[in-house]
Amino acid sequence: MFREDEVIVLLGAGSSVQAGIPHSKKMIEELESLLRHEKTWNDYEDLYYFMKSSILYADGILGKFENNFDIERLVNILSELEKRETAELYPFIGSWNQRLIELAGYDFDIIKKFKQDILTQLLSWVTIQDYDKSAYYKGLYKFQTEYNFSLRVFTLNYDLCVERNKPEDKNLEIGFDEKTKAWDWKRFQRKEAFEPDVYLYKMHGSIDWERDPRKTNIIRQTAHPSKNPDLIFGTNYKLQYVDPYLFYAYELRRYSLEAGVILTIGYSFRDEHINGIIEQALQKERDKKVVVVSPKAEKQAEAIHKALSCHKQQVIALNKGAKEFFEQFSVSTLWDQLGRTDNDDIYI
Repeated sequence: MFREDEVIVLLGAGSSVQAGIPHSKKMIEELESLLRHEKTWNDYEDLYYFMKSSILYADGILGKFENNFDIERLVNILSELEKRETAELYPFIGSWNQRLIELAGYDFDIIKKFKQDILTQLLSWVTIQDYDKSAYYKGLYKFQTEYNFSLRVFTLNYDLCVERNKPEDKNLEIGFDEKTKAWDWKRFQRKEAFEPDVYLYKMHGSIDWERDPRKTNIIRQTAHPSKNPDLIFGTNYKLQYVDPYLFYAYELRRYSLEAGVILTIGYSFRDEHINGIIEQALQKERDKKVVVVSPKAEKQAEAIHKALSCHKQQVIALNKGAKEFFEQFSVSTLWDQLGRTDNDDIYI
């Protein structure tokens, strides 16, 4: 059926929701609960509501009345504000909003503390104690067995759901040396003698990664979730110039161009960098498909094909949650969803 590298997988935050990890908007709900009910968070409450209302007001001026406010957007704004005089647009700003000065103070220290506390809380949100709830991820490995080639899996998630659900008889390549625990890009190259079953690319980092602060190019895997994990979160500059992030972006571009099917599970299509890579791949080949797995995929299909500037027939929407999809995931079901027949086995 499928040829080698014809199928690649992209996992978004929605793929881990049923494992107990909240998505970005759910994190906002939990943050607001902390602000109202936890004493240590009370000092941020007025600042938070000022920022939220300002962001939604700015959207309204542009005629955007759908609620696109989530935890990542909040951290984006906090990151920009904490730059103060070092921000590129600062020379063009007449004065800060007076209410912002009243809430944040002239040194903006509370903004820095608020952002740091959110990032600390993020670690608890994406760390789950019981990975049994994520057992449906085993469907990835079941599919790979039928696929009979190495499967390239790109994930935007920080959790360990893919790693913790690896069957004993499967080989998972995550890029780290077993002894030194140091990351090495060469581990993702094809191997003649031994080929891993699954290559996992964690595009935005992982809760068990740490970076040597003295050597920004050195990143290591830890035995347990780190207190200071190396993550890309809440920044508009997600195409980082340091590895492994730059390498992973190149690999996604490379394999999306080679693939005939880009299977996305729980991805919201709100990351411009990822969308740009997928868009380029779809425009290169009109027969290439992106399969969108999400509970509201059919409703979102129109917006997705516009975001990707592709033809409608290139987007296949499946109204399924990740758990339901993974539990039914097989070569034959994917083949059928693509509308292929036995005569398509010669597809090149």
